Amino acid sequence: MYKRILVPLDRSTFSTRALKYAIDLAPRYGAKLILLTVIEPAKVMPLVVDPTGLSSPILASTAIEQAQILEAQERERSRRYLARKVNQLKKRGIDAEYVLAYGQPADTIMKIAREKKADLIVMATHGRTGLKRAIMGSVAEKVIRESSQPVLVIRPRPDRKKIKK
Repeated sequence: MYKRILVPLDRSTFSTRALKYAIDLAPRYGAKLILLTVIEPAKVMPLVVDPTGLSSPILASTAIEQAQILEAQERERSRRYLARKVNQLKKRGIDAEYVLAYGQPADTIMKIAREKKADLIVMATHGRTGLKRAIMGSVAEKVIRESSQPVLVIRPRPDRKKIKK
C-alpha cells in the first residue's frame, strides 16, 4: 500500500515523534522513508537605517552577509541531522534517504511529496492554538487541506502535569 513515506522534520521533539510512527509503518509495508527538512529563505530587510536615521548600504550588506552565514549554518546543521537519522534507519534495516529543500514549508512539503512520489506524509503538528496559530499559521493544516497524498498528523501529547486526576 505505502511504498514511499515522506517525513518532514524540523529537529523538534514533535517531529521526532512523527518519525517514530513512520519507523513503525515502514517495515510493515516495505516502504522507504524520505526524511525532509525545509529551510526557509532568510528574510533580510532591503534597507537598514542607522541610528542617525540615514540609510546605509554598508549596514544593509552586513545584514545580508550575516543572513547568508546563518542560513549556511542552518543548512549544515540540518544536513548533519538528516544524515545521522538516515544512517540510524539503515542500521535498523529501513530503506531511507533525505532531502534538504528551500522554500515555504507547506508548499515545499507538498512539492517534494509529488517529486518523490510519496504515498503517505507523516508529520507532526506543534499544537499551537489561538493567537499563536493565527500569527504563525499551521504548516500541518495547510498540508492536510491541499495535499493530494494522505497525511498522518501526529499531535503533541498533552502536558501530563496539567492533566487533573
